Amino acid sequence: MQQQLIRLEERRRYPRVEVAWDVAVGWGPRFEWRGEIVSLGPFGLKVRLGEKDPGPSVGTEVRLQFRAPNGKHPLSIKGIVWRVDPDGLAIALVKLSIDEFYRLKSLVDTLLAEPA
Repeated sequence: MQQQLIRLEERRRYPRVEVAWDVAVGWGPRFEWRGEIVSLGPFGLKVRLGEKDPGPSVGTEVRLQFRAPNGKHPLSIKGIVWRVDPDGLAIALVKLSIDEFYRLKSLVDTLLAEPA
């Protein structure tokens, strides 16, 4: 039997960087969950929730509040739960202002350029 090499094409529009940053994830009138951002890009991120409950379902609009370790001002951005994985929520970022997008992109670019 011949083995076939399968290459998965990167479907993301921009690379992501692995991080471990605290985040508040909320929907509705108040923030409900505390978690950790484990992967960050200017178009989306992955959040691991610390709660035992499943959290928001696919399609739920959420608000994320976090501060980059070297950031002076916290970010407060909106996203939609794109996928619920065993290791966290994949969230597509939506309704970003131009400033928010470039702030995230700059942050990701800086982290990608740092030596491992």
